Amino acid sequence: MDAPVIDGSWGSWSHFGTCSRTCGGGIKIAVRECNRPEPKNGGKYCTGRRIKFKSCNTEPCLKQKRDFRDEQCAHFDGKHFNINGLLPSVRWVPKYSGILLKDRCKLFCRVAGSTAYYQLRDRVVDGTPCGQDTYDLCVQGLCRQAGCDHILNSKARRDKCGVCGGDNSSCKTVAGTLNTVHYGYNTVVRIPAGATNIDVRQHSFSGKSEDDNYLALSSSKGEFLLNGDFVVTMSKREIRIGNAVIEYSGSDNVVERINSTDRIEQELLLQVLSVGKLYNPDVRYSFNIPIEDKPQQFYWNSYGPWQACSKPCQGERKRKPVCTRESDQLTVSDQRCSRLPQPGPITEACSTDCDLRWHVASRSECSAQCGLGYRTLDIYCAKYSRLDGKTEKVDDSFCSSHPKPSNREKCSGECNTGGWRYSAWTECSKSCDGGTQRRRAICVNTRNDVLDDSKCTHQEKVTIQRCSEFPCPQWKSGDWSECLVTCGKGHKHRQVWCQFGEDRLNDRICDPETKPASMQTCQQPECASWQAGPWGQCSVTCGQGYQLRAVKCIIGTYMSVVDDNDCNAATRPTDTQDCELPSCHPPPAAPEARRSTHGVPRTQWRFGSWTPCSATCGKGTRMRYVSCWDEDGSVADESACATLPRPVAKEECYVTPCGQWKALDWSSCSVTCGQGRATRQVVCVNYSDHVIDRSKCDPDYIPETDQDCSMSPCPQRTPDSGLAQHPFQNEDYRPRSARPSRTHVLGGNQWRTGPWGACSSTCAGGSQRRVVVCQDENGYTANDCVERIKPDEQRACESGPCPQWAYGSWGECTKQCGGGMRTRLVVCQRSNGERFPDLSCEILDKPPDREQCNTHACLQDAAWSTGPWSSCSVSCGRGHKQRNVYCMAKDGSHLESEYCKQLAKPHGHRKCRGGRCPKWKAGTWSQCSVSCGRGVQQRHVDCQIGAHKIAGETECNPYTRPESERACQAPPCSVYTWRAEEWQECTKTCGEGSRYRKVVCVEEGKGEVHSMHCNMGERPADHESCSLQSCEYVWITGEWSECSVTCGKGYKQRLVSCSEIYTGKENYEYSYQATIHCPGTQPPSVHPCFLRECPVSATWRVSNWGSCSVSCGIGVMHRSVQCLTNEDQPSHMCPTDLKPEERKICHNIYNCELPQTCKEVKRLKGASEDGEYFLIVSGKVLKIFCAGMQSDHPREYVTLIHGDSENFSEVYGHRLHNPTECPYNGSRRDDCQCRKDYTAAGFSSFQKIRIDLTSMQIITTDLQFARTSEGHPVPFATAGDCYSAAKCPQGRFSINLYGTGLSLTESARWISQGNYAVSDIKKSPDGTRVIGKCGGYCGKCTPSSGTGLEVRVL
Repeated sequence: MDAPVIDGSWGSWSHFGTCSRTCGGGIKIAVRECNRPEPKNGGKYCTGRRIKFKSCNTEPCLKQKRDFRDEQCAHFDGKHFNINGLLPSVRWVPKYSGILLKDRCKLFCRVAGSTAYYQLRDRVVDGTPCGQDTYDLCVQGLCRQAGCDHILNSKARRDKCGVCGGDNSSCKTVAGTLNTVHYGYNTVVRIPAGATNIDVRQHSFSGKSEDDNYLALSSSKGEFLLNGDFVVTMSKREIRIGNAVIEYSGSDNVVERINSTDRIEQELLLQVLSVGKLYNPDVRYSFNIPIEDKPQQFYWNSYGPWQACSKPCQGERKRKPVCTRESDQLTVSDQRCSRLPQPGPITEACSTDCDLRWHVASRSECSAQCGLGYRTLDIYCAKYSRLDGKTEKVDDSFCSSHPKPSNREKCSGECNTGGWRYSAWTECSKSCDGGTQRRRAICVNTRNDVLDDSKCTHQEKVTIQRCSEFPCPQWKSGDWSECLVTCGKGHKHRQVWCQFGEDRLNDRICDPETKPASMQTCQQPECASWQAGPWGQCSVTCGQGYQLRAVKCIIGTYMSVVDDNDCNAATRPTDTQDCELPSCHPPPAAPEARRSTHGVPRTQWRFGSWTPCSATCGKGTRMRYVSCWDEDGSVADESACATLPRPVAKEECYVTPCGQWKALDWSSCSVTCGQGRATRQVVCVNYSDHVIDRSKCDPDYIPETDQDCSMSPCPQRTPDSGLAQHPFQNEDYRPRSARPSRTHVLGGNQWRTGPWGACSSTCAGGSQRRVVVCQDENGYTANDCVERIKPDEQRACESGPCPQWAYGSWGECTKQCGGGMRTRLVVCQRSNGERFPDLSCEILDKPPDREQCNTHACLQDAAWSTGPWSSCSVSCGRGHKQRNVYCMAKDGSHLESEYCKQLAKPHGHRKCRGGRCPKWKAGTWSQCSVSCGRGVQQRHVDCQIGAHKIAGETECNPYTRPESERACQAPPCSVYTWRAEEWQECTKTCGEGSRYRKVVCVEEGKGEVHSMHCNMGERPADHESCSLQSCEYVWITGEWSECSVTCGKGYKQRLVSCSEIYTGKENYEYSYQATIHCPGTQPPSVHPCFLRECPVSATWRVSNWGSCSVSCGIGVMHRSVQCLTNEDQPSHMCPTDLKPEERKICHNIYNCELPQTCKEVKRLKGASEDGEYFLIVSGKVLKIFCAGMQSDHPREYVTLIHGDSENFSEVYGHRLHNPTECPYNGSRRDDCQCRKDYTAAGFSSFQKIRIDLTSMQIITTDLQFARTSEGHPVPFATAGDCYSAAKCPQGRFSINLYGTGLSLTESARWISQGNYAVSDIKKSPDGTRVIGKCGGYCGKCTPSSGTGLEVRVL
């Protein structure tokens, strides 16, 4: 009886054993056995893992501890294993490089000081890192995933700061550039200990690897680690510093690079070695350094930005204290300084050139026409400028310190006084941009009687006003296009349009006189052109031949010859033409006939150039124009040239052949001994290798179809066999060539030639020979043929270039792993693609056409792995989800899909369903909107989710929305029409009038109804103009009124009107008509009158006060006082006791003892505070800011009225990638092809500038009151850049001294410094304003006097 089959089962796990390492990440192992029960009698063994692992002692080892693999190799020191050549004192070190990935967990050790290495153990101790560049650990001889925390299956990685599992917050990035050059070693930057992620790149100046600049590294002690002592490493290498590895690309690269991701434990000095032609280096570096743990120090900086002025005039402004970090002087949030006491504010007076006052803008008319009344005043707070006298309205709160005047005042209406009566306004003088319109004014009383204008002076006379105060449409233009030619003079275009606000208008709206040009000429480099030389001699001395000339492509004044491709091929002059000389065999003519031709006009045939061939390959035709010309150069009838041979006007032409000859293999020799012939077939094929007609190939290049062949010699025949001694004596002899041989006859003897032999070479040039013999007329050999005309016995033969081996790219490998094959095409062919058999090329040099590939072993235990499903592709309705499906090895690494193709692949897509989709829901239609005729019906249409939930209309598809309105037809409506009655008589008896008629709405079959029932759009006109004979008009004048005054000059008036004369009536109708109808000049309506002299009255008149007689202290002011009559005539009738004063005492507000320097201010006034003071400068009083008043040497500064917005200096920081360009016509663009890495860049703006009152120069390098908002500080009046070498300056400076009392002198100049330096400086005529643009590659501009800029007092 058979024993029962017992399957095995796992026993319990053992306890984890001891840790394999004391630090740095060891491994503990637990095992279990298949013994509960053991498999018996053919039972199955247990399935599942027998061993499990876990990490232990993961804390990092001490820095001085040896590498763990190094310890394992060192265990074998002194053991030579009887290996030949190893000493008893042998020392073993680990071998890392050159080891296969699958062997990384075997212990390979190298003999110290040698390249020999050996495998000393099958596996390393568990917990040994798999390599120097990975955190993965070896366990049981296999490499398993681990993190930087030395824990198995951990994904922890070091951040950019070198902290394991960090968040990049414990360090900051330091970056910079260097592009200045000095011979030898130039320091770039010190890289401190603890730095990580070091990346240094040196970009070649010329784009080539040899640019004479090389990166170098040394320790803080000066010991070179890389490229020291002027010795440079060309190839790639690694530098080990402690546990960190630094990689170097080698100097033989366009971009030389030093990089390391490890943390370095000692300070390094980065340098660049510059030798040779001393090109500027282009070094860019970045690295991360730890953020120091000590707390940051902050303080209040009193010199923050100025705050707004407290008042529009005579106010005060303060500097805002800003919280600043001590380490880098960076402005930070005020919360950092919240616990620190704020310093006292720095203040200064502002807006001192104006005053605030109440201003009466206008007064209303008096409320009473006669007697006492009131009028209101329009009063507002105004800012009055002392500089230009202008008044500007501001908020009333600014004048609160002054009592506001009453807005009501008494007035008295002059009884029976007049008021202005106005005509209508004229049209505006301009349709836009502000024009004026006018009207006439007449002073009248309440009875409309015309009065003298003086009676209306109490009212403002407004006869002119502004109008159309909006901007005119203006021409706008786009950017210029590129020049439309590549050489010479051409044109460029741009778009020009008429714009008003944001709208484009028709071009007719804008002024055509000011329209900018939409096209302008542009000059490109000079064009190349064809130059034709003189025609050469004719190729024949008689008959028809041809002649040649040189045709060259030239350019420039000196006619330099350039490549023909630079000229237009279509305009190339012909370099050959036919020529015709007198006939070689003129027919004999009698002398009489020759004489008779003198009177016949000379004619000749002329012909043009040939047209291109009609075929692109093979044979075609070409034509030319042929005409008869007389001796005057005019076209004559062709019959006049009938006696001359006419040149052909059409001929065959041959371009490249449409096919190529293909020769098949040679046949065997035609004889079995001696000399015979071998033949072969030659066919014409196209470029797809298909046989085509022989006419498609060039007959001149057909390969030989037969050739000589030599076999072994035949048995010799005796001379008496009956054959003649000379070959041509035998009548059975025939020449081998079917062509007749050329003969040269002289006295019966002649040269005879045999056929050409085969070419000595099948390619790349050879030679062929033939027999040439001298024979007499009977064919016997002779010796006296003419040697001079002996035909050639040898000639060169060219069968084209030799074919070469050509090969394509390798195809795909047949296997992904385990050794496959890949192939490529290798053929023997010429450069034109013509193929040859392999034996035509050097067979020993044939490249391989197949090789092994993917020889690495295949990984086992690969399986499909899936990622998480994505969200549904739709939010409602049916959609689909997807997920990544990839092939994964047992160790978790991704593999190609080929490794898993034998397994069933999981689905990567599946269907899914979102929520319910919103749909359109339509209600029932309403009743028709009309009770008769055509109307509309409406219904509600909503977007719903489910049965009741209303959604927004945007959630439903707008294209499927049901209609919410439709037309409907009710019973027919009643018909209503308009009915018009007869026209009435014209309203005028002459000229233009109008006439009327009644128009009513009627219902069909019924009577008149309300007009609302009829269509107003179809209503007939109820009035129209009527034109009769033209009217006549006359001027009608009334009686003159009495004189307007009882004494002196006055006026009287009468009514003047233009009236119409009605035909058939005896009287006029006095109706006012437009004055343009009446003939002649309008009679006057006002006439002066004078009754008697009036009594004379006079008053005192005064002028404005003049200026004070002194500039400081007490003086006097004068004004003129005159007694004048009403007619402004001098008089003595003014009372002397009322005469105003003509002079008064005045005193200047300044002390005459004003100081001239801030030092004198301190001495005279005892002042010790920094601030504005009045000083005498060059004889005039100026406001000067004195700084450093607590010191013995205070300094003078000028406060800039326009502040730092118009007083700044800039060194532009961007640099073009291609410095030979000047893109965008020199304008700045944020999207330029450039980098922002110019280390000297900066931007400084100025509130005050220092002035030397002795030399009257601005000291440009004083930056106490300057604010540097970016980069390095830049001195006043200085600018520069490193942007372009093509005269494209971008650095800018601005100076505005307006309001300071100073201006630049005419001697103020700037000089340009640096490479390719250029400047563009514009100065205003008065010297108060300067704007400059400067730059180069690299370049700047500074005042010519170095640190000073000369000024003068206005």
